[in-house]
Amino acid sequence: MKILVVDDHPMFREGLASVLRQWPAVSGVLQASDGEVALSLAAAQPDLAAVIADLRMAGTGGLAVVTHLRRQRPDLPVLVLSSSEEPDDVRRALAAGAAGYCPKSAAPATLLAALQLVLAGEVYVPPLMALAPPTPAPTGDGSGLTPRQREVLQQLCQGQTNKQIARNLAMQEKTVKGHVSAIFKALNVVHRLQAVEVARNAGLVS
Repeated sequence: MKILVVDDHPMFREGLASVLRQWPAVSGVLQASDGEVALSLAAAQPDLAAVIADLRMAGTGGLAVVTHLRRQRPDLPVLVLSSSEEPDDVRRALAAGAAGYCPKSAAPATLLAALQLVLAGEVYVPPLMALAPPTPAPTGDGSGLTPRQREVLQQLCQGQTNKQIARNLAMQEKTVKGHVSAIFKALNVVHRLQAVEVARNAGLVS
């Protein structure tokens, strides 16, 4: 699979590419020095498996990349990688549609684990989120959920991955991803942990 690395620091970008090349599943690593180049490469490379983008770059930054790709290529996961470990930056990235957020201080093994998770259709939330002050509770009540989406939500609350949900409910994994996105929107959340908490508090699952 191909991975696109986006960072405006050449030394860090090449170092990250070297780490990724050591993973047998990676067949190629593309590099971009800014968001504008990244979006052009993403448009020209339909077989890209994932994007790893720095949060803050000159010109088109990481959040803009996430927002654009969320609209143009919703099945392409973007893992945000940043020197910032501020919880607000994590929340902004996830709210923009990032599939995960990994601090640059993380060990290579942590980065690869996060990448594997987002490639599986999951959301990677770093441990620092658990140490952050609580955010205001989401206000979505789930009243707009369809019966099928409620079935998917039940599976989410049981800790099932998208692949497991697809198998359990006899649907394509792509369809599951669509239902998960709709659930997040209905519950006004940005990741699974929030969805589970809201669903349980609202009595949406047994």
